[in-house]
Amino acid sequence: MSREDPMQPNRPELRSARLLLRPIEARDADAMQSYRGREDVTRYLLHEPLSPAATRARIAQALERWDEYPAEWFSLNFAVELLGAWEGDGAADEDGVEAIGDLRVWNLLPDGSGPASEEPSIFWLGYAFHPDMQGKGYAREAAARLVDWLFDEHAASEVRAIAWAPNTASIGLLEKLGFRAFLTLDAEQEPHPKKLPAVHLRIDAAAWAARAAPTAPAAPTAPTAPTAPTESEES
Repeated sequence: MSREDPMQPNRPELRSARLLLRPIEARDADAMQSYRGREDVTRYLLHEPLSPAATRARIAQALERWDEYPAEWFSLNFAVELLGAWEGDGAADEDGVEAIGDLRVWNLLPDGSGPASEEPSIFWLGYAFHPDMQGKGYAREAAARLVDWLFDEHAASEVRAIAWAPNTASIGLLEKLGFRAFLTLDAEQEPHPKKLPAVHLRIDAAAWAARAAPTAPAAPTAPTAPTAPTESEES
């Protein structure tokens, strides 16, 4: 699908103020390898640094899930690009634009073997960005756009995420989006081989809608006559 084509249900492209979120492609392997292959990036991810072969296999699996979409149960991997990289004057050719990160949303296990949630309306969110792109608000902006899409287009009742407890930056990002912790596991309880304490966070549809709703201005109050000072105010 070209950049100019309207959004198609089976290949959605989502835009925010600065970002394009699009289905992952085979050409994203080198870009993904540049951050998911790094120890400093994967320290708080569910996987260890990926080899080039493992990165290609991860994308191949993601492409299989995209081929099954739309569906009630899905696992979708979105690549993230800077909009200015290919739009406007002096834009790069789109084949030369590299992803700066990727996000995944799912209620289905990545291998397609079964549900990852107790209900199809409950989704999970995960993300990783290149270190050069961290600290600029891109992850928060991309996550917000994708969560918005889940509530608007897929009638999500709840979106969840898991962060290792030492990853305070990711926990803070999720909390700024309105996520709240509902489960904490210590290292011994955590079933993952990394054995780090984990924090499970979530936001439901009502809380997301309330977050997005404009705040009504306070009603003006009528001036009141000054009151006589009390004893303490006099002294």
